[in-house]
Amino acid sequence: MSMNISFNAGSSGSYGSINKNNAQYKAAAKDYLANHRAEVARMSPLERQMYELFGGEQAYMRNVMKMYNSDGDYVGADGSTVPGMVATGIPESERHQMINVSEEYRQKMFDLVKKEFIRENGVANGDITNRSSVYREYQLSIKKEDRLKGSWSLEQYEQKYRSALAAAVKAVNPNWKNGDSFDPGILDSVTRESVESQLVKSGNTFVKKPSSGSSLDIQV
Repeated sequence: MSMNISFNAGSSGSYGSINKNNAQYKAAAKDYLANHRAEVARMSPLERQMYELFGGEQAYMRNVMKMYNSDGDYVGADGSTVPGMVATGIPESERHQMINVSEEYRQKMFDLVKKEFIRENGVANGDITNRSSVYREYQLSIKKEDRLKGSWSLEQYEQKYRSALAAAVKAVNPNWKNGDSFDPGILDSVTRESVESQLVKSGNTFVKKPSSGSSLDIQV
């Protein structure tokens, strides 16, 4: 991570001591302190004097620590990052695992996907979608250690919901493509339950059940 930190004027002594044993400091130091000290080492004498005048390392660390909570989780400068959702240093094999997603949030995701699919004629418009709000709400509803895996799992459902909706439209109009208008009534029979009834877990995703005879093609 890299960033520019602004300092509040004042002597370094005005900041008081920092508890370097707490999780917040340790996480901030792990991510930033080595690079910061290297930058300080390259300062000219005048720059170093100004740096110390504005609080030095303690001022810098106090600003950086604001991006972490008391457990040492990165939450961002504005606190908007959900604790446990920083994937840096976590292998994909640990993040991309299927876990159970509650029916409540599967339904919320299906309803959103269907609404936006109709509104945008099948185009996944990243500029106006509200999917991030569903993910954030879901992430905050489960244990911190499950949030990366849970988000991956919910995303697998999201993809299959969208594929099923597209397949339903193409079943009526084989020449339809994303962006073309269609009769929304075509999707009346497509429900979350109808889509999920055709799915089976396979590794870290879903595939269509071999026995399914539905015309909705939701295979990966």
